Amino acid sequence: MDFDINISKNISYIKDKFCYGKNSDIIIREFENKKGVKCFLAYIDGMANTIGINDFIIRAIMSNVDEKEHFDLLGAIQYNNVKAETSIDRAAASILMGDTLVYADGGEKCAVVETKAFDKRSVSSPDTESVIKGSHEGYTESIRTSITLLRRIIKSPKLCTEFVSVGKINDCKCAIMYLDDLTSDELVNKVKFRLNNIKGDFISGAGMVEQLIEDSTWSLFPSILSTERPDRTAEYLAAGRIAVICDNTPFALIMPISLAVLLDSPEGNQQRWQSGTFSRIIRTFAFILSILLSGIFLALTCFHHELIPSQLLTIIAETRRQIPFSAMAEYIVMEIFFELVREAGLRVPNAIGSAIGVVGGLILGQAAVEAGIVSPVTLIIVAISGIANAVIPDYELSSGIRVLKFGFIILGGTLGFLGIGAGIILVLTMLAKQSSFGVSMLSSTTKQNSVNGNMVYQRPIWKQELRAFSLKPKSLRQQPQISRLWAAMEGDNE
Repeated sequence: MDFDINISKNISYIKDKFCYGKNSDIIIREFENKKGVKCFLAYIDGMANTIGINDFIIRAIMSNVDEKEHFDLLGAIQYNNVKAETSIDRAAASILMGDTLVYADGGEKCAVVETKAFDKRSVSSPDTESVIKGSHEGYTESIRTSITLLRRIIKSPKLCTEFVSVGKINDCKCAIMYLDDLTSDELVNKVKFRLNNIKGDFISGAGMVEQLIEDSTWSLFPSILSTERPDRTAEYLAAGRIAVICDNTPFALIMPISLAVLLDSPEGNQQRWQSGTFSRIIRTFAFILSILLSGIFLALTCFHHELIPSQLLTIIAETRRQIPFSAMAEYIVMEIFFELVREAGLRVPNAIGSAIGVVGGLILGQAAVEAGIVSPVTLIIVAISGIANAVIPDYELSSGIRVLKFGFIILGGTLGFLGIGAGIILVLTMLAKQSSFGVSMLSSTTKQNSVNGNMVYQRPIWKQELRAFSLKPKSLRQQPQISRLWAAMEGDNE
């Protein structure tokens, strides 16, 4: 709806839209300038800079003595960021973002002044992605602050930011960020298409947006990476990927990804390739261990005794002699118990969260063993599986693995290695079919898409010459073949 040239009708529309009279937050101020032109402004108390409104909008307009035939509203306002808006509905939406609507009688458009001044959390260290090497800055809930943190790292005029709003009630603003000279146009259009076609009343943040645009809704493995680190986001943008930052959420969504990206450390290339490769091997081993360890050990103790050394088999049999539950029930009960301890540690205040973890993991576990409810071997296996799960850097991936682990426990306890093998084939098939915005989740296992390494190998930084083929970047080469020019000059063969 466009503005009416009658100021009274526009004021009535804004009052009706914002429930003026019932809603104490909306401020509507009517005034005149020295030439007698009637004006009004509207903003939300607490979200706008009232000092700036008084000094550089109201005072500037009221003291304006411009002798032009028509009053120039935009020229009279002494504010940094002012834009014209012809739609009264879009101007009203800007008020909800902390801006101020200013209208002069007889005009066909208003001025929208960026006067945002609401309180927000200051930049702090990331909570879930701590590193030894690398930046210690994390995103905040303010989308503008998060974008600024990213632009401080990528100082390129080709870094584009496009805004899309989702959610009918809360109008959640999402920023699509990409490097225009690197990122595939097809990928950019696909992300914008999905975001523009989200329909819903309330979209609270990145977690809901992720679920609404991901490829594989029913898979336990995420197809979008969440990160709270601007430096990590910048690295993925430079590789030709896209980041989506949502207002009120201190995370960025990275797409497309592969399984190797989910298992990669936030430190990434900050580590030397030897230690980086060793860390990747450990994380890959932990990934496999957290899924299969409980199921494999249960299959061994229930069906395949011949594969267990006789001395160890005797110890296992002796510890299980007084246990009242079946082996499978014992593992399921212990895994549920550890999940309860994990959830309790997350939900209670930080001051007592660590204490609950110690009490639940050590004291209650030891008490259960001494009472003869579970065997000590089961407790050890479940604890190792839990520790391996904690090694996985991505929280969404580790959560999916915890669910998948119960499936392998049931398969191992009922069908032995036959069930474990069938489960592995099923998971690999699911991963092979799963994609992230057109990129296979197993793409890093092919030679063309593992140019910089894979899940278990990290190439030296000076050998990472190409971007992944699967991303279809506009520029495939990210550094020259000889990047250490000094080494070539000194006769060192790269």
